[in-house]
Amino acid sequence: MGELKINITYIKVLDTIYELNQNDCYPLNQGIYKILTGKDDEETKDFNYIKTYGTLVSTSSKKVCNLTLMLFRYGYIEKFYHYPTKQMYFKITQKGISELELYKKSNKRKYSKTEQNLQPTILKLK
Repeated sequence: MGELKINITYIKVLDTIYELNQNDCYPLNQGIYKILTGKDDEETKDFNYIKTYGTLVSTSSKKVCNLTLMLFRYGYIEKFYHYPTKQMYFKITQKGISELELYKKSNKRKYSKTEQNLQPTILKLK
């Protein structure tokens, strides 16, 4: 098995997990998806400061699952089991942190947030 070619999308997933882990928060795929797509709800309202918040608005939850699966298989992230919730949560590994630091050293530009077009889908006249 060769090495995983890390692109900007993988970096955004790694950075999201890293930022959450720095605050003793550990996400499921759904949590990563909500942050990357900029979903505002009760669970994510405290995380809109994360640099990756809302940077992949057109990404599907299935795509996020595939990204985390590949990062897990290649050792960039790991899972741990939380007994009270009976769930497997993500934690970034040292390999993931090293890859993230390497990317940030060579790329100084910030992530660009995509503004969602919130046009009404039904127009009522009268």
